[in-house]
Amino acid sequence: MKLILYNEPGVSMRKRIFMIIAVVLMLAYPIYSVGDDNALVAGYGFGMFNLSPKYGKLRGDNGNYYFYQLAYAREKTLVKDFYLLMEPFVAYVNDPQGGLDAGMMLSLKYYFNKTRNGLFATVGTGAAYTTILFEEQGSHLLFILQGGIGYRWNNYFIENRLRHYSNGGITTPNRAVNAIVVNIGMHF
Repeated sequence: MKLILYNEPGVSMRKRIFMIIAVVLMLAYPIYSVGDDNALVAGYGFGMFNLSPKYGKLRGDNGNYYFYQLAYAREKTLVKDFYLLMEPFVAYVNDPQGGLDAGMMLSLKYYFNKTRNGLFATVGTGAAYTTILFEEQGSHLLFILQGGIGYRWNNYFIENRLRHYSNGGITTPNRAVNAIVVNIGMHF
């Protein structure tokens, strides 16, 4: 079996999309059995803090960066008010060019209120594969650092995250692709 990571001749976009969805589903299945709480999350992201004077832009060619993201989140109680948050995600990137991102995030989540309502904070890391070859990265395999703050009310929440994409120095260039991601979601 050969893993297709780059634009190889004869490989259609439909096959790449199918492969990305299959990997996300395979990652999500075992997560379901180890958590305490499920959530579905929809997000909108845009470039920010990329050494460009305008929001929504990347550095270099100053191109736009916007995307829509879907995630399945699973929380597992660690101790007291700390939770392990596991999130496989897929994102449709419509700028700088159309493409898909798929990956997995592992984060620590802290609820400031013991009832798990009210303010919470997350900090985490992960990895993603993107069909877009960012001028800033030089690789389709990206590592993620992120942090965010949000508010949960009963089964609903809203969260604002800062996400940092990097290739981890595995190739050059290795300049940041940063984004603000606004998530809304529902626990079930």
